[in-house]
Amino acid sequence: MLSIFHSPFLFQLFALTGALFAILGSLVSGFAYRGKDGERYSILNHFISELGDVGVSRSAWAFNWGLILSGPFVLLACISLGLMIPGVWSKIGMICGIVTAVCLSLVGIFPMNNLDPHRRVAMTYFRFGLSMVIFFTLALAVQPGTVLPRLYSLAGLPAVLCFSSFLLYSSIVYRRQGVVGTSTVPPPPRPRFWGLAFSEWTIFLTLVPFFFVIALGL
Repeated sequence: MLSIFHSPFLFQLFALTGALFAILGSLVSGFAYRGKDGERYSILNHFISELGDVGVSRSAWAFNWGLILSGPFVLLACISLGLMIPGVWSKIGMICGIVTAVCLSLVGIFPMNNLDPHRRVAMTYFRFGLSMVIFFTLALAVQPGTVLPRLYSLAGLPAVLCFSSFLLYSSIVYRRQGVVGTSTVPPPPRPRFWGLAFSEWTIFLTLVPFFFVIALGL
């Protein structure tokens, strides 16, 4: 039964559909967004999750449903990729990818206005997302080149760097602030460039191309 997942076409379908839901949800909610101070949304100083902040984001539903619908397709894409690439690293990457995809949907189910569960599922997403990219990158690097040329493993390096940077950055910031169940949004006036928020966006901006490159390569 799992043999049906050994299909480049299905991986392409799952990965691109999952990415499309997340991208469309972000664009719709981003264009309609007006913050508490009337500001427009910017990836330079807003967290991604602020797009789904019910009561603040005008089209929070679009972002949250985009993530909820994206998760199952990302899960199927990770299963397909894990089964197509030979070796144990791809299977570990597949397991990490399944957890990542489930947490992706849960971020939409528990948006930013429900902060405690939101933070837990979001941080689980980031940690397992990093593990997923690391193991899939390793799998592509050591496989015999029958699925993709080994050079395609380089596509995972920007995402690994961005995941790692965000997790390290957020750990330092939250440790300094002693954040435990408090708001992650800075008090006004919001800085024009907020490194922590932008570093989160870099994950999105490198993870989607990672899947796109593999999909196009297949």
